[in-house]
Amino acid sequence: MKPVLDLPILIPLIILIIGLGIYASWRSSHHASSGIRKLLIVLRTLALIALCAFLLNPGKWVETVQTKPRLYPVLIDESASMATINLQTKLTRSDKAQLLTGEINKAAEENSITTELYGFAEDSRKLNELTDLKADGNNSNLHRSGTNLFTKLQSGGDSPEALIVLTDGRQTLAPKNSTLSLLSRANNAPIYAISIGKDVRKSDLSLKSSRNTITAFPGQNIQITAVIENQHLGNQSVNLTLTDNAGKELANQQLEIKNNEKKLHTFSVKAPEKTAILHLKIGKAAGEQIASNNADQINIRILKTKTRVFIAEAAPYWDSKFLAQLLRQQGHMDVHSVHRLSETRWFRIDSDQSEPVASSDAIFPDTKEALSHYDLIIFGKNAEHFLTEQRIEALKSFVRDQGGAILFARGKPYSGRVEALETLEPVNWASGNTSEFNIAPTADGQNAGLFGQALPEPNSPIWQSLPSLKDAHRVDSVKPFTRILAEGSLPSNKGKFPLLMVRRYGQGVTGLVNADGLWKWDFYPEARELGNMYQEFWTQMIQWMVAYSEFLPGHDYSIHTSSQTVDLQEPVSFSISYRGTKKSPKPTVTITAEGKEPIQLNPASSVPVAGKPTWKCSFEPSEPGRYTVTLNTDDKSPAPVLNIQVKAPPTEQDNLNPDPVFLSELCESTGGRVIDESELTTFLNEMFSQKSHHEAKSESIWKSSWLLWFVPIIILFILATEWWVRRRSGLI
Repeated sequence: MKPVLDLPILIPLIILIIGLGIYASWRSSHHASSGIRKLLIVLRTLALIALCAFLLNPGKWVETVQTKPRLYPVLIDESASMATINLQTKLTRSDKAQLLTGEINKAAEENSITTELYGFAEDSRKLNELTDLKADGNNSNLHRSGTNLFTKLQSGGDSPEALIVLTDGRQTLAPKNSTLSLLSRANNAPIYAISIGKDVRKSDLSLKSSRNTITAFPGQNIQITAVIENQHLGNQSVNLTLTDNAGKELANQQLEIKNNEKKLHTFSVKAPEKTAILHLKIGKAAGEQIASNNADQINIRILKTKTRVFIAEAAPYWDSKFLAQLLRQQGHMDVHSVHRLSETRWFRIDSDQSEPVASSDAIFPDTKEALSHYDLIIFGKNAEHFLTEQRIEALKSFVRDQGGAILFARGKPYSGRVEALETLEPVNWASGNTSEFNIAPTADGQNAGLFGQALPEPNSPIWQSLPSLKDAHRVDSVKPFTRILAEGSLPSNKGKFPLLMVRRYGQGVTGLVNADGLWKWDFYPEARELGNMYQEFWTQMIQWMVAYSEFLPGHDYSIHTSSQTVDLQEPVSFSISYRGTKKSPKPTVTITAEGKEPIQLNPASSVPVAGKPTWKCSFEPSEPGRYTVTLNTDDKSPAPVLNIQVKAPPTEQDNLNPDPVFLSELCESTGGRVIDESELTTFLNEMFSQKSHHEAKSESIWKSSWLLWFVPIIILFILATEWWVRRRSGLI
């Protein structure tokens, strides 16, 4: 039963109705004979019982089964890359998709299968006719389009058997968290894709700066190297220009570039008085497919305070002589160098002195207070002649607590072992040396911001063009938290070993250049033609190390970022530190970009480092471009500045080659696969030849037992009989 009211209420109500009905019948028939009176009461009682049965609603639950035609949605790519023409067939990819869709519709019709056509670029849309198909979408996003299509079908009560996708596989908008595979599996509807199109030879003239950021001082000579690549455009004459942010031309050069050649050109210019952005640009060549990569920009980070350097060299050689001379020539560096000539003969040369000062003692800072006058300590060979236990402890405090930097510039800095100094070294040493190798920057060196920003990127041809190095000390193991920024590459692919390393130690950093022979980069004419890479390597490496340690020279505040080059909508985090004496500093962060409103951030306090306050904050860029991040201090301390490059998402024209690998990974994650065009007919016949309808159980329904055609007739007959008896008996 399925009563209309709860039984505790309904049963008393039924008894009351039947009782009142019998009483009313008895009272209304008191003039009739006893037999007639009893007959009327029986008829009235039967009618009331039958009517009350409606309230009890007797019956049973019945499960219904429905059949639906099997649905196969067809999703067709409408992005601009589908307008690419096949030179052999003279058909666009979109034309090919229409032909293949026609085959799908024909096979579906033969097997009584229902198909629905949808187009997609950034999202999916219903196509009324195949002729509605376009090929002009600015982006393609199969993940979002497929997800929304499944959602639309579900909301309409449809459950597809499978999703058929016709596309070249280009995915220019990659979602952070796609649920397409999950939805496909949840609906038991695998995705089958047909990859359309073939690789297209790109005709392009591209320009890229060898580094994104150059740290310099006002008026310093800086080298800006442009890498120009000519792909399948024939011999070209290109005008390369360098301009400032206001559009003023700083330099230009006419270059002849052969077909499929990559060419380097270096401009030497004076650094501006303050941090600025410079622009490299070339014109668009005839027949060039992509013009968006014909320009690049370089951030020139200007430092106002000098970098204070102490050089300790006990075994002078070409490397140490060239390095000390180079650094003393830098107007933005204050250099004090001490060299050991013999057991009793030492001399010191300072930046502001033309003659060395001789001494019979090893001149070296004895305390951490004395070391605090420097930003960087550089050790050459045989450092044990400078060091005592007291000096080593002062060095550890200088790095750990004061944010100082130590650079071991010529490999292993001592003979034998100096156990107290090993704590500061990035590696554990083995015995023996390695000779004749080339420098090979690593991806970690690029991620750290040294290569590709301060120095040319790892894949720049500059590194393969430089003279080889020698005398690298063998490394037993690299210590934890050490970053290998560059490796030594042995000839004939005989292996690689750690060459350039840095390791954070407290608030400071220690670095190691495990090689000799860099002086040749400044000596040989062919190396000089690459833009004086010897000077660039050491000056940029030193400035990068000083900044990487935590604090810029003369700065009490520091700000560092998780990455200086990020994708659109990728969160960027900032960490801020303070080493000054103010009790309650409250820095803020301002993020600016051209044409955009400034963004103000209030960093949250974080775990103190070495007893000094730290803060953290983050933001998520919503538009591509270059963002300037400025730390605002609440005193007169110098304000550190960062630059963040937010990459624009790839466009449809950046790469016209199909991407069957992406399609294969997506389809296989749903239980489907990529269908080759040659097997399409066979595949469709096998898939569509299954039963054209499928059973779908719906919700169970209540079937009342009394809801039959004769039940109301019986009730009406009883009531009519009572009425007739009453009329014959004169009761009406």
